[in-house]
Amino acid sequence: MSQRPEARAMTFDPYGEPLPVARDTALSAGDRRARRLAVAVFWTLALTLVAGRVYLDPVPAAHGLAAARAHLVALVATP
Repeated sequence: MSQRPEARAMTFDPYGEPLPVARDTALSAGDRRARRLAVAVFWTLALTLVAGRVYLDPVPAAHGLAAARAHLVALVATP
């Protein structure tokens, strides 16, 4: 059961009707480059926002650790 290489796959519209011309699903080099750039910009922005939120956290790390220790001591000390 082999298909001819020149035969293109049949595509259908959302209602199930066959379309006369098959769409090309291969991305061109420009499309791939734009997609990679968009992904890089997205992750750079996301990581910058997370890092900024951690760095500019209003509660200093030492205060947060002291509060966590006090909370653990309170949990362990109660019978």
